[in-house]
Amino acid sequence: MLYVLTGSDIEKIKARAAALSKGYEVVRFGEGGAPFSEALQKVGARGLFSPKIALLLDRPLETDDGAELLLAHGKELAEAQMPVIVIQPELDSANEKKLAKLAEMEEFEAKKKAEEPMPSVFALTDAFASGDRKNSWILYRRLIENGSAPEEIHGALSWQARAMVLASKTKTAAEAGLKPFVYSKAKRSSARLGEKGSEALSRELVRMLHESRMGGGDLEDLLEVFLLRKS
Repeated sequence: MLYVLTGSDIEKIKARAAALSKGYEVVRFGEGGAPFSEALQKVGARGLFSPKIALLLDRPLETDDGAELLLAHGKELAEAQMPVIVIQPELDSANEKKLAKLAEMEEFEAKKKAEEPMPSVFALTDAFASGDRKNSWILYRRLIENGSAPEEIHGALSWQARAMVLASKTKTAAEAGLKPFVYSKAKRSSARLGEKGSEALSRELVRMLHESRMGGGDLEDLLEVFLLRKS
């Protein structure tokens, strides 16, 4: 009985190999086990601790001896009255076609995680304005890692801070010169900090930009510290 287990999900492959060899004494060949050249001697043999043994061939096609064993003597392994389990995560189409005539082929592919869409800088400014420090930092790091420029992010945060200052000093969107939707969000955010707090936030962002231009630190690092401390 010859089983060939392939695919990228190594954990599932190992779990399946364990299930196939349950109740058998397992003799391993390959990395961490006996040489592949000795495997044929074990076909039909009895175990030291159990009358039933199973042979486990770990990635045989990655070595000359292993490839010789599996491809030249596959019929003998398939006709053995014991489980012969091959773990071969990567298998080319030519060898797959040869082995499919002799073995039970099982493929275990790891599920690909759906890629998260890149966040908008506006998601960051919303989190920042609401005081969500943790999410602000997470969104900031994701933007940076996906290629957003620190200057772009700084500009968006500065704009948000200025909107908060305007909202804290006015009673209507028209008076502030902002669109109603923008104004309502800025008004809620400025209520958390007050007029003085909003002004301090805006000043710090201006100061930060000047500091980075004067060699006082990298803007990316200064923004990260700012978000962790202030947002």
